[in-house]
Amino acid sequence: MKNLNRVAIAVSAALLTSAVGAVDFNGYMRAGTGLSGNNGENYAFEKNKIGRLGNENDLYVEFGFRQELPKITGMEDQKWVVDAMIAQGNSGKNGWEDGDFNVAQFNVQATGLIASDKEATMWAGKRYYQRKDIHITDFYFLNTSGGAGGGIENLSVGPGKLSLAWMLDDGSQNTDEDEYGYIPNPDGVTAPTWGVVGKKSESVNGHIFDARYAGINLWNNATLEVAAVYNVANEKEHQTVKADDGVMLTAILQQGLSHGFNQTVLQYGTSSYGTQMAALGAGAWFDRSGEQNDATGYRVINWGVVSFGDNIEVGHQLMYANSADVGLAKEEHELFSAVVRPMYKWDQNMKTILELGVFSESKGTEDKGGSKVTIAQAWSMGDSFWARPELRVFASYLTDDEGTTMGSSKGDSDYTIGMQVEAWF
Repeated sequence: MKNLNRVAIAVSAALLTSAVGAVDFNGYMRAGTGLSGNNGENYAFEKNKIGRLGNENDLYVEFGFRQELPKITGMEDQKWVVDAMIAQGNSGKNGWEDGDFNVAQFNVQATGLIASDKEATMWAGKRYYQRKDIHITDFYFLNTSGGAGGGIENLSVGPGKLSLAWMLDDGSQNTDEDEYGYIPNPDGVTAPTWGVVGKKSESVNGHIFDARYAGINLWNNATLEVAAVYNVANEKEHQTVKADDGVMLTAILQQGLSHGFNQTVLQYGTSSYGTQMAALGAGAWFDRSGEQNDATGYRVINWGVVSFGDNIEVGHQLMYANSADVGLAKEEHELFSAVVRPMYKWDQNMKTILELGVFSESKGTEDKGGSKVTIAQAWSMGDSFWARPELRVFASYLTDDEGTTMGSSKGDSDYTIGMQVEAWF
C-alpha cells in the first residue's frame, strides 16, 4: 500500500497542478472467485484461445487520471491533456497482497497545434498506443505500446488519417562471456559446485517505429486501416546485435452492419514478429536472442458482435495463425481458435450468457488442444453486450487434449464454478 500511496500522490499532484477542472477518473477492473473439481482452486486455461468468460483467475486493476488543462487566451482552439494510468495485477487469493504498481501511462497530448489540421494530435511520454483487441478472449492482436515515445496522430493525408509513432523497446541478449555461479547437485544432498551456469547478458537498445493509416472508405459502411511496424536495435559501441530487425504488417477491414459490426484482420510478420503470429504476440515485445531471425508468420482473424432482434447478441472470434522456422529448431507453429459468445437479455439488467470455445495447436512435434463450455447468469448496468459493470455467476467445463494443465493424462477435463465481476468506467 505504501508504494500505491506514493505513486498516487505523485500522479495526482502532477495532474492537479495549475488545473481548474475536475480530473477525469477512469479505470478498469476484473476479479472473481471459484473452485474446480480436480485442482481445487479456480484457474484459467488458454483464455486467449477458448474465451475468457468463466476462465479468469486474477485480480487486475487500472486507475486512470486524465486532465484537460485550462485554455490560454489566444489559444482557445488548442487542447492540452495530461493522461496517466497506474496498473496492478495479482492473484486476488488473500486479503492483503503485495505487488508492484506500474505507471502504465503518463503522457501529454496536444491537439490543434497545426493550423492547417486542427484535429491532428502531437504526443510524448508513455501510453497505450492505439491498441486493437478482441474482448471475449482478451487478445490484443496489435499493441506496440512500448516504453517512452512520441508521435503525431490523426494527421489528414488524402482521404484518411495518418499516425506516426516512435517508442523505446529495450531488451537483452546473451554475450559470449561465461557466467559463473553455484550449480546444485541432482541428489539434493551434496553441496553445490562452482562452475559455468550460462552466458552473461547485456542490454540492447531497441526502438519501435509504428505507422498507421486509417479511415479508408471502401463500400457502404466499410473502412480499411493499415499498419506497418518496424522494430530495430541500435548497436552500442563494440556490440554486435544478434537479432535481426522485424516487420509486422496489418490490415483491418471493418464492416458496419445494421445491428453490429464484423472485422477481418490480416497480419504478416518477420523475425520475432513472425514468431509472434502463432504465439499470439501483438508487437509490444521483441526476442533479442537472435533465435527467431529466420521466422516468418501470418494470421487471419474474423471477429465481431451482432444483434438478432431485441433480446439476443452474439460475439465471436475465428483465428488461424501460422509461423515457420521458429527458434533454433526451425519449427512450424500452427494454431486454430474458435470462440462464440451468445447472450439472451431478460430485461435491462439480467442476461444469460453462453460461451463455447475450442482450439487446436501444433509446434514441431508437440500438439495441444482443448475446449470450454461456460454458462453464466449476469447482471449489468444496461442490456448491451458492452454494458459494464457486470456481475456474473458461472459454471465452466473444460477439456485439455494433452493433459498438461488439468492432470497428467490425455483428454483430462475439469469443471469450475464461481463468481466474476468486470467493470470499466
